[in-house]
Amino acid sequence: MRIQHVVKNLKLSTALLATMAIAGSCTAAPVPRVTTTYEGSSENFSNPERGFYKSMEPLDNNPAPPLQLSELQQVRREKLSTIRRYYLLSDFRDKPISQPYLDMISNDLKTVRKAGIKMIVRFTYNWLGGGPDAPSSLMLSHLDQLKPILRANSDVIAYMEAGFIGYWGEWHHSTHNFTDHTTGKITNDAKKVALKILSVLPKNRMMVVRTLGYKKQIFDNDLPLTSEEAFNGSNRARTGHHNDAFRSTKSDWGTYSGNLEVMEQEKAWLNLDTKYVVHGGEPAGPSDPPEWDDCPGALTDFARMHWSGMTVNANGNYSVPVYQSWREQGCMNEIQQRLGYRFRLIDSAIVDKVKPAGTFSMSFRITNDGWASPYNPRSLEVILRHRETGQQYYIPVAESVRRWMPGETKTIDIVCGIPANINSGEYQVLLNLPDPAPKLYSRPEYSIRFANQNVWEPSTGYNSLLRSVNISPNVAGETYSGTQVFKLR
Repeated sequence: MRIQHVVKNLKLSTALLATMAIAGSCTAAPVPRVTTTYEGSSENFSNPERGFYKSMEPLDNNPAPPLQLSELQQVRREKLSTIRRYYLLSDFRDKPISQPYLDMISNDLKTVRKAGIKMIVRFTYNWLGGGPDAPSSLMLSHLDQLKPILRANSDVIAYMEAGFIGYWGEWHHSTHNFTDHTTGKITNDAKKVALKILSVLPKNRMMVVRTLGYKKQIFDNDLPLTSEEAFNGSNRARTGHHNDAFRSTKSDWGTYSGNLEVMEQEKAWLNLDTKYVVHGGEPAGPSDPPEWDDCPGALTDFARMHWSGMTVNANGNYSVPVYQSWREQGCMNEIQQRLGYRFRLIDSAIVDKVKPAGTFSMSFRITNDGWASPYNPRSLEVILRHRETGQQYYIPVAESVRRWMPGETKTIDIVCGIPANINSGEYQVLLNLPDPAPKLYSRPEYSIRFANQNVWEPSTGYNSLLRSVNISPNVAGETYSGTQVFKLR
C-alpha cells in the first residue's frame, strides 16, 4: 500500500470554523496537519443493511419454522448482513394471531440480534397458489398485536415490506379487492393498512410498497421526494419501494406501465424518490425477452433506481438462472459490491500534535461508490485511542451519513477540544460509523466498513485513518474555547 504523508500548514479561517461539523466557538492558531491518501479495495465484504440478502420463506403452504442461530450464523459466513422473513398468517384469517405465533416472531428477532444481522419483514395470508387474504379490520387488529414486537425489536428490523394484501403480500389479486390488478388502483382500505403499518413502526424505520403508483395513491401526492423532505420522519419520507420482478419483462410484471414512453417517466420519478428511501426486491425468473435482464440493462436500472438490496434465493430459486447469467456476463462482482452504499476514503488531513485542552482539527474526504446511501440512521464518531494503554476518547460528528449520496465526494471538517486531563502519549485516529441503537452500538457487525485496504478493524468496527496525534503539554498552541470536547469511552 502506498501512503503519502505531506505536512502542510493549513490556516483554519473563521469561515471554515463556522461550517465545521462539530466546531465550537473558538479561534485557533495555524496548526500543522499531515495528509494521508488511502488505497481503495475491490473486496466483496459484508456491511449492515445493504447487498444481497437471504429470503426465509414458508414451507409449501405452512409457516416457516422458528429461525435457528446456526442458520443465521451461516448467513454471516456467506458475507450477507440481512435476511427477509415471510410470516404466513393463513391460520389467522378470521381470528387474532395466537400468542405462540407472536412469541415465535419475538424470539426470531432476538435470534437475529444474536447472529449480528438484520431482518426485512413481510406478513402474508397466503403463499403457493395464492388464496384468501383477510378483511381490513382484521389486518388492522393484527398490526395492533404486532406493534409491541416490532417496536421492541426495531433495531434489528432493516425495513418492512407492506405485505398483508393479496398474493404473497404483494398487493395484487386481493380476494377482498384492496387492489385492482388491471388498473393499479387501490382502495381506501388499502391506504388504511399502509398508514397503519407506518404508525406501528417507529419513526426511524421505513415501509416499502410494490409500485410507485401505490405510493402516489397512499399519500395523494404525485411528486417524488425532495431533498428538503428527505429523512424528516414523515410517512411519505418513510415509504420506499420493492420491485419483485426486476427486469423480468419490459413492465417488470406490472411494476411499470409497459408503455416504454410512460415507463421512462416512471423510472425518472423513481430515480428522484429512491435517492432518499430504500429500494429492494428480486428477479422473477429468466426474462421475456431473454436479453432483457442482461448486464447492461440490469446495471443501468440498479444505478438509476438506487437499489440497496436483492434476494439471493427469491421465488423458490427461480432467480438462480438470472444470477448465473450475470456471472457468465461478468457483472456479478460489480452488483455484489455496489448494491447499497460503498464508502471509500480518499484522503485525510490530521493535526500532528496538540496539547491537553488544546484544539484538535482534521478533515477527510470520502466518496460513495455504491448505488444508494444508507436508508436508516447512522452515527459518525472520531476516536482517539492511546497506542500503549488502549484508552479511548470519542466525539460524535453532527453529519448526516444518509446524505453521502452515490457518486458524490464529501469533505468532512472537524474541530474540537482535547480534554485538559488527558494522559500524554501517541493516540491513533479512527472513524466509527456505529448503529445508533443502544443494543447494537458497540457491536462491530453493525458498524460500517470502508472499501479501503488496511483500515478496517474487525474486532472494534473502527476504520483506522492510519495516523496518530501526539498529545503533550509541551506542544504550543491556543487553548480550545468551544464546547465540543472528546469524552472518555
